Amino acid sequence: MRIRVLSIAAVGMLSGCTHGAISSIPMQIEGVGTVYRYEGRANFAHQLAEADRMIIEHCKAVIGGRPIVVNVQKRDLGVVVLGGGQSTTMINATAVGTSNITNVAGTATTHSSGTATGLRNYNQEVYFKCVTE
Repeated sequence: MRIRVLSIAAVGMLSGCTHGAISSIPMQIEGVGTVYRYEGRANFAHQLAEADRMIIEHCKAVIGGRPIVVNVQKRDLGVVVLGGGQSTTMINATAVGTSNITNVAGTATTHSSGTATGLRNYNQEVYFKCVTE
């Protein structure tokens, strides 16, 4: 059961969403021309591939051309951490006495273990223009 839970958590972290969007309002940059901005996750290869696919499709739809990257910025959004723990306590006790007075003596041992997995979370902004050349 424990391995299954860890496996599900790992798959969830590794799959990561492919959230990404291209701004619907282009920017005019002097000396460069019309530039679009893609923003999305940049943690895994499939997210980078999805960004490429979206950018290529955007340029085909806008002018039937291809993209040229003007600038790329990558931002560290922090760390996602998943963790778990388990504790087991063993108690050995002896009760000695009468109905009025009872003495209890014993020992208790506790064993604890835990795991934590961290993953950096990156976002990227790709500024690109579409050309037909």
